[in-house]
Amino acid sequence: MSILVQFMYKLSNILRVNLKYGVLFVVISLGLVLSLCEKTMAQQEPQFSQYMFNRLSYNPGYAGSNGAICFTGFYRSQWMGITFTDAMGQNTGASGGETMNLSFDMPVRFLHGGIGATIISDKIGFWNNLHAKFDYAFRIQFPRGNLAIGVEAQLFSSSLDMSRLVGADQYTEDDQIGTSHDPVLSDPTNQEDFLFDLGAGIYYQIPGQLYIGISSSKLMQAESKKLKWDNRRFYYVLAGYEWTVPSYPSLRVLPSALLKTDFLSKSAYQLDASAILEWEHKFWGGVTYRVQDAIILLGGVALGDFKLGFSYDIPTSRISTQSMGSLELFARFCFKIENPPKPPTIYRNTRRMKGFETFFQRIA
Repeated sequence: MSILVQFMYKLSNILRVNLKYGVLFVVISLGLVLSLCEKTMAQQEPQFSQYMFNRLSYNPGYAGSNGAICFTGFYRSQWMGITFTDAMGQNTGASGGETMNLSFDMPVRFLHGGIGATIISDKIGFWNNLHAKFDYAFRIQFPRGNLAIGVEAQLFSSSLDMSRLVGADQYTEDDQIGTSHDPVLSDPTNQEDFLFDLGAGIYYQIPGQLYIGISSSKLMQAESKKLKWDNRRFYYVLAGYEWTVPSYPSLRVLPSALLKTDFLSKSAYQLDASAILEWEHKFWGGVTYRVQDAIILLGGVALGDFKLGFSYDIPTSRISTQSMGSLELFARFCFKIENPPKPPTIYRNTRRMKGFETFFQRIA
């Protein structure tokens, strides 16, 4: 471990890493160090492969940073081909996972920042989770960029479909299903609970050049005693850079990285490192490597104010023997409302007008 850290330190000096590349270098280096500790993170947070187009879900400071009113929708089919079986190997009908995300954000001038809202439906196995998030970002302007401080109110609804769960003690000798002695399984009704939590983040950007954000969700770590389940606090580091190829101005390189962790256990982390090529701000394609988990292919097209994108995860972990991968689609529509210029205010000199009236009265 110490050898790797020393190597990265020397490499950063050799490259003389500045702000232009340092943001991504720090994020990716930290993720690689963590990757030597132990394998992959717990799947408690919704997964998105096209995270660079879904920054509001990770950082409330992003709200309104686009300078436009934006509506974004995501659909993700997680671990296609996986099915869940009961204690006797019977198919329960539960699938690997399905996630839908709808978000909205816009700048608000009189609030000196922006607002946003996100609704996420996340289903995996017998679990159904519904998240609602409401964001506010206070933005501070600097000569080259702007810094936003964001806060987020989070509402969670989690439910467990008990009707699909069958315990081993419920099977009789003739393979019929009887009553379970487990107090949880003996109640076939859905178990559901509601939780409230908070999130916060800071987000700095130089529009058209780079961005970096640090945030945390579930700060209160609300606990559901009913479901015997708690919200684990997670931290995110999100960074990206936009570089126009000097000899080909219509071609841009868009590297980015996302690091997730709870900083409590060695196993709860995830690093995504991406590289995208974009042509004439209309077409893009690229690849993402999720450490010890998947290689992801990305692509999309911009049609005026619309953006459409897709990604396909090719698993590299042991789950590849059971899953055909994950498919994700997204659509975004943004538009700006231009305030009409105010008509010029015309002031009348009443003293001069009164003098003219007296002059004309004398002539008459």
